[in-house]
Amino acid sequence: METFPTKTITLEKLHRLALDNDIAFATYRSPGKSGPVTLLQWTSKPMRVFDIKQLKGQSGFVFAPFDHNSGIPIRILQPDLIAEGDNFSEPHNGNSPHEVSSQSSFPNLSLAFTNNYVADKEEFTEQVKKIKTIISEHTISKLVLSRTQREEKPENFDSAAFFESLDKAYPEAFVFAVYIPDAGLWFGATPEPLLLIQDQKVTTVSLAGTRKRSEENGQQAWGEKELDEQLIVTRYIEQLLQKRNIKDIEKKGPFSFPAGSVEHLKTTFTFPEEALGEQTAEFLDELHPTPSVCGLPKSASMELIAGIEKHRREYYSGFLGPMNMGGEWNIYVNLRSMKAVGKKLEYYLGAGITRGSEPEKEWEETLNKMNTLKSVVESLKEN
Repeated sequence: METFPTKTITLEKLHRLALDNDIAFATYRSPGKSGPVTLLQWTSKPMRVFDIKQLKGQSGFVFAPFDHNSGIPIRILQPDLIAEGDNFSEPHNGNSPHEVSSQSSFPNLSLAFTNNYVADKEEFTEQVKKIKTIISEHTISKLVLSRTQREEKPENFDSAAFFESLDKAYPEAFVFAVYIPDAGLWFGATPEPLLLIQDQKVTTVSLAGTRKRSEENGQQAWGEKELDEQLIVTRYIEQLLQKRNIKDIEKKGPFSFPAGSVEHLKTTFTFPEEALGEQTAEFLDELHPTPSVCGLPKSASMELIAGIEKHRREYYSGFLGPMNMGGEWNIYVNLRSMKAVGKKLEYYLGAGITRGSEPEKEWEETLNKMNTLKSVVESLKEN
């Protein structure tokens, strides 16, 4: 057994100790912030709930699946220790870190939910065609189709080094590494806030429509398909705010927003926190999943996704982030993410399908999105 003084511990050592000893942790860096925050929980297991409304009154780091009715629980990591960069703050419950072993092995991550189905290009494009037919019959207006892709994990793969590389590569994203023993080790660099509460203001975002980022594209107008896709999400949020009779809304957009090798159309909605009252969890329940990761209408889209996709999304396209910590909420959609599974890295990829979708281009969009993480993985191989 070895104890490391908090003043000398590094993120690499912190991750290694947590992974070797099955200690739940979340390391994240919010957009525009200068350094990461790491939360660890070892005196108990992260809370499990199965209804977003049960988040009411809770605080901690929330890690929620796409479909909480699928049997996959929402997890709430309630930290025994909070580390900012390499400097530790006092644990919120007054406990001190316990002594843990410092093995050098990477943990066996062959956990539950690992045998996900992988659709090839032909199958994916056929699924796009099927969805377009359904849209033409006016059953739905949009559906987000996802797939997985499995790649070899480099022998020298290190969770902290990968997080730090992601952090440098994507300063505009919410970058994260989350480990919960029975949920797996997840990484991501998501561009999409779901619910932000800061300085007594609430912000939510309509983010949809994707194209490859380039100087040439930056000079061109967005296509009809992308504009239509983004408008569907924007109207969904507007109707939700109207239903709640929320006033004094500041709306900005749509405007182009860079996200790694791609860019999106983005519209932001900001309003006073007092408009939610004590209904933050209920509002989050109504928001998720937005048409940016699901479709519209929501219930019909969820049923279609369950029938068309042969893999489990698990926590991909769910949401995550610090919840009600220091009076703030910083909740993001779990996008541009992957999970470490044994000797593999499993990428989760999606594309919004509308009446204007072209199957080949939707496949290319998923490849472009995968490059957000894969390019960083490749850079680690070179070191």
